[in-house]
Amino acid sequence: MELLNYLTDLFTHLSPAHYVFIIIAAYFVENIFPPLPGDTILVITAYIFGIHHDYSAFFWLYGASVLGAVLGFMLMAMLGRYLGKQFLMKRNYKYTSSDFLFKAEEQFSRHGQWVILWNRIFFGMRPVIGLVAGMSRIPWPVILGLVTLSACIFNAGFILLGFLLGDNWEL
Repeated sequence: MELLNYLTDLFTHLSPAHYVFIIIAAYFVENIFPPLPGDTILVITAYIFGIHHDYSAFFWLYGASVLGAVLGFMLMAMLGRYLGKQFLMKRNYKYTSSDFLFKAEEQFSRHGQWVILWNRIFFGMRPVIGLVAGMSRIPWPVILGLVTLSACIFNAGFILLGFLLGDNWEL
């Protein structure tokens, strides 16, 4: 419990600009390296702002989380488009293994481009969904629109959860 109090004190003394940078970086990196828990970081950050009843931060956190998520996803889509399936299959990277690629392709063949909209619920598959979206030659405006809508929907929920926890649950 002492460690939790220490961490809470540490993070409550950061400036809002630090949180914005942390959120953009976390969501960007999460799309490339899935074990990074961007959603958890967002909930904790919103919780800290909720403790201090700083509701003006909602829009900053929201914008930062959407921006980071969109930039990270679009980078993966570009890599998928320009590197192609053969390159990725040959390399068989840990987080873009052939198994993940086949699963993502299967989702795209069943549900089409709508997989991009729901990519946030496929834990650990966000990078691969981005790669397959790029490999599938889905037009850039469609990818951008769907991933932005996806991030807007899910990130608003995580921020609201964090604010509600911070507003109602004291350590």
